[in-house]
Amino acid sequence: MDINRRQFFTFSATGLSGAALFGARQAHAATTSGMPVLKAPEPPAELHIGCQQMLVPGKSFAERYDFLEANGYDRIEINGGNWEWLAKNVDEMAAAIKNRNLRFSVTCISARGNAGMADPTERRAVIDTTKSILESAAKLGATGVITVPARKKIDLPFPELRERYLKEILPEILAHAEKLGVCLIMEPLNRNETMFLRLVADAAAIARDANSPAIGVLGDFWHMTAEETNDMGAFISASAYLKHVHIASRKTRKIPGVDGEADNYVLGFKGLKLIGYRGAISIEAGYPKGTSDEQKRKLLAQAAALMREQWAQA
Repeated sequence: MDINRRQFFTFSATGLSGAALFGARQAHAATTSGMPVLKAPEPPAELHIGCQQMLVPGKSFAERYDFLEANGYDRIEINGGNWEWLAKNVDEMAAAIKNRNLRFSVTCISARGNAGMADPTERRAVIDTTKSILESAAKLGATGVITVPARKKIDLPFPELRERYLKEILPEILAHAEKLGVCLIMEPLNRNETMFLRLVADAAAIARDANSPAIGVLGDFWHMTAEETNDMGAFISASAYLKHVHIASRKTRKIPGVDGEADNYVLGFKGLKLIGYRGAISIEAGYPKGTSDEQKRKLLAQAAALMREQWAQA
């Protein structure tokens, strides 16, 4: 049987470590055989299902939030424009979420500038606009702000970019984030979108070196499908630095469930349970071409049910 690298590591993780990691019966067997056992974390992991707000059909924030609240979602990811759009819409979003069983998780908002460029004006723009996004996120009670350290266009060697990011960009941003009580969350991307930061473990290493309580890491199932050897291992590598998770269908980056049996997240969910993850698992995806608003709502409701089902299986 031919298997690829991801399948090999998946088989290894489930076959070799699964007995030691999951379930009381298996854990007892592992203990009696002399194998090390990792105890379930305290407090235990919790499932919080989220969605980017602009994926939900609706004419207003309130209408979108009505749907999410009625269909098993309890986290909202803020998207819809750049830092200026966010600042202008803070009050309306705050009013729309009031007195609901919902909370804002993170912002996925474009900043200006490019940290991967040698031009100091580009790098200054990253700092200033990210600080603005942090301020808006704090006003909304969001956990954090997603950032991408560098995309495709860069003109700095990777080692220099990493050091400059740590020494010239992060300190001012993180000092501001600490004052606001908000977390800056780095997102690794796949190689079609960046060549700099592609693995969750590499992002966690930068977070460690930054040495701040206001920095964290995002794991995105779509990017992880292309870059990681094993979903569970990727999440474990981030451990306490993991602050947010993105989810999409695994073949076409549509709403989870669209790609049928390929949309299996159980191994990743096992990793989340193992590290006691309590953040959001949030949909960042698209729709098949020609999907009506009614069909979009149906797909979102089905996606929430799929996540609950697979979380229970993990």
